[in-house]
Formats: sequence, structure tokens, C-alpha cells
Amino acid sequence: MYGSRIRELRKEQKLTMKQLGQRMQLAESTISGYENEIRCPDLHVLIQFAEIFDVTVDYLVGRSDRFKPYPQPVQPPIWLREKNASYSVWIMDNHVEKLTEEESAYLKVSLEMFRGWQASRQGSHT
Repeated sequence: MYGSRIRELRKEQKLTMKQLGQRMQLAESTISGYENEIRCPDLHVLIQFAEIFDVTVDYLVGRSDRFKPYPQPVQPPIWLREKNASYSVWIMDNHVEKLTEEESAYLKVSLEMFRGWQASRQGSHT
């Protein structure tokens, strides 16, 4: 599986085996061996392929059909990383927004109500 995926990705990027080998500091014959699955790449080489082609290692080895790596987590704003800071925030669609005290209190009450409703619902289904 890994051989055909490496070949497909290499061709999508319009690279020859020689060019890919030069980029990875490997011989063209080594790339050919991987693509034909005569050779098995070690973990370091698989990670290098994944980084070059911007895919997951699981995709390369056929454990997943997920082509792209999972997005990197969003770095929280500096005010959220301050030590001993007590901020209330809302995080939605990778966007962190600071809440007012009133908004925070409203969401807390709403969440408590939702959790109570959910617990009573689960209790009536058992």
C-alpha cells in the first residue's frame, strides 16, 4: 500500500524518483524500491515522506484514508496563557473570545441546566 501511495503523491507533485531522492538524500534506486515495495521504509523515512507530501503516516501505510494531517491546535492568545489569570472564554471554530462576567455567568447557568436535563433524561431511560 505504501508504495502506490508514495508513487501517486510523487507524481502529483510532478517529481521524478531522482528529484524526490535528492530532496530526501536517498538514491533513486531506494525510492524505486519503496514504490515497488521491495524495500520497507523505516519510521524516520516514513515521517519524511509524510512531511514532504503533507499527509499522515497512517495514510502512507494504508491505515487511514484520511489524506491530510489533522490541523494543528490553535495557540491560545497570550492573555489566556498568563499564570494565575482567571478568565472566562468561549472557544468556537478555533476562535478564542474573552467573555464578560455577565456572559460567563449566563453560560454557566445554561450549562448547569442542560446537564441537569441530560441527567434526568438518562435516568428515565434506564
